[in-house]
Amino acid sequence: MKLRVALAILIAALLLVACGGKSDKGDVLKGENVEVLMFDDRFEYTEVHIPVGGSVNWLGAGANAHNSVDSEEAWSTESVWGDLEQFDGDSAILAYDEPGVYVFFCTFHGNSGGAGMAGKLIVEG
Repeated sequence: MKLRVALAILIAALLLVACGGKSDKGDVLKGENVEVLMFDDRFEYTEVHIPVGGSVNWLGAGANAHNSVDSEEAWSTESVWGDLEQFDGDSAILAYDEPGVYVFFCTFHGNSGGAGMAGKLIVEG
């Protein structure tokens, strides 16, 4: 009986990994005009790819205040939203016209070094 239970657990674990367990690919978003939810203490995606001229809708989706700021201070959701604090449902759409790789972070839950609530925006030329 114990062997059957152990086998069932093993099969379930393998199915979870094969059918949607969290992977690096699940954290990547690609598109022209995309939306990234800012949950409590994490971004929905940690790597975002858009073309030059594309946009990201940084959307609050948690009980805590969030934002998205470039580590080099080239852009911030504050410039569109008008406040560093975005809450559930608050939307800040930013368009990106310069190609590059930008480390983004939430000033409340991450840092400019890419730790905590942070990610990478890749604007492809």
